[in-house]
Amino acid sequence: TLFCVYFNFLRPHSALEKKVPVLIPELDKLPNMPAKWTKLISLSQDWLMDQTP
Repeated sequence: TLFCVYFNFLRPHSALEKKVPVLIPELDKLPNMPAKWTKLISLSQDWLMDQTP
């Protein structure tokens, strides 16, 4: 699961001109990979909390 997240949301692809396949605007402004991981985890936790009744 973590590899899929990295591959689709964080890793720049040469075939896409060094862009990620799935763009998340909140991640573009962050300076490094640890910050991007932290923000992505935070966004997913926020989404999960919104789904709980």
